[in-house]
Amino acid sequence: MNRKGKVDLKQKNLIRALDTSRIDELEKTVNSLITRISELEVQLGKMRELDQMVLDRTAPAAKPAGDGGEEGGLFDSDDEEDPEAERIRAERLAEYEAKKATKPAVVAKSNIIFDVKPWGDDTDLVEMERLVRSIQADGLIWGSSKLVPVGYGIKKLQISCVVEDDKVGTDFLEEAMTEFEDYVQSVDVVAFNKV
Repeated sequence: MNRKGKVDLKQKNLIRALDTSRIDELEKTVNSLITRISELEVQLGKMRELDQMVLDRTAPAAKPAGDGGEEGGLFDSDDEEDPEAERIRAERLAEYEAKKATKPAVVAKSNIIFDVKPWGDDTDLVEMERLVRSIQADGLIWGSSKLVPVGYGIKKLQISCVVEDDKVGTDFLEEAMTEFEDYVQSVDVVAFNKV
């Protein structure tokens, strides 16, 4: 057998080996899919049984038919109200309204974090913070603050506050802070979160 014949034989054997391994792999995949489908069908059957049980429990009990030849249908009107049921419904409605009236109104609040930037590295940041905290308004509570480096030895004041949305807005606070022109260069809102 010449060299070309040996190479052709090796190629054929290799192709057969590859084909059988690929076929085996595909058969395993198909078998696993069949198993998975069977499992899903079993689970689907169980879910249908549970759904039916829930429907059976929540469905109203059928009323027995009257002796007068009348049959109560699904769409028959129920003009006769049970006076006891009506009284209970009215009591519960009154209780609900009373609870609703005594419940305090929800006040919308927000947590705001400001970056207050000074004019330069010679600006007194402690005094700038004192001036910012001197801003008082109904619904405004100042929180924590820290000095954050900006670069070249300059730091900015990062200060947080909690405000009632109906009483205090960011525009009011930004304008009030920038009124301290000798200390404050600019004010930016870093974060605005509803509380």
